[in-house]
Amino acid sequence: MSKTPVQNEFSHPIEVAQIGPEGVSVRLQAAESVRIALAKRFHIPAVLSLRAELRVQPGVESGHFQVTGRLWAEVEQSCVVSLDPVRETLDEEFERGFAPPEAVAEILAALPESDDDESEWLDPDAIDPPDPIEGGVIDVGEVVAEELALSLNPYPRKPDAELPAGFTPDPEPEAKVSPFAVLAQLKKGSEK
Repeated sequence: MSKTPVQNEFSHPIEVAQIGPEGVSVRLQAAESVRIALAKRFHIPAVLSLRAELRVQPGVESGHFQVTGRLWAEVEQSCVVSLDPVRETLDEEFERGFAPPEAVAEILAALPESDDDESEWLDPDAIDPPDPIEGGVIDVGEVVAEELALSLNPYPRKPDAELPAGFTPDPEPEAKVSPFAVLAQLKKGSEK
């Protein structure tokens, strides 16, 4: 079964071979058709406006690049309580690193592995590894689209939205323990 690639509705590729030591500045503004496609992709009612200013510069290491930017957007989402439309204005700064695929693979291979608890090594304040440069280009439009998705409020709520009187949520069902999990615990106990 093949996975269908995501269509980059806001595509704006920049060839890294064309980026000089001084870098490149880019201004983007999403057309209505792009905003409609992005809203569909992000499963929200509307992206009413979207614009961004970016700078792409060579990184410290050869073949690495840094994308810094700022996006401004107005979006409409559905209230998590009433499903009424909620408008929000976004003003976000971001920074992303890009590197050749082999350099990204080396960085990812150096990260600690853990089958148990990711909280031991996953640090939300750590710098993200760079994204791979694919086909010799950095798609700064896709970077803006991804940053827009990350900026969306996960729980949009109208200020006056209230749950209906008498509403009581269904109780959480008790978790069922898999018989295989019990066997795995028994096996671990017998190996000591």
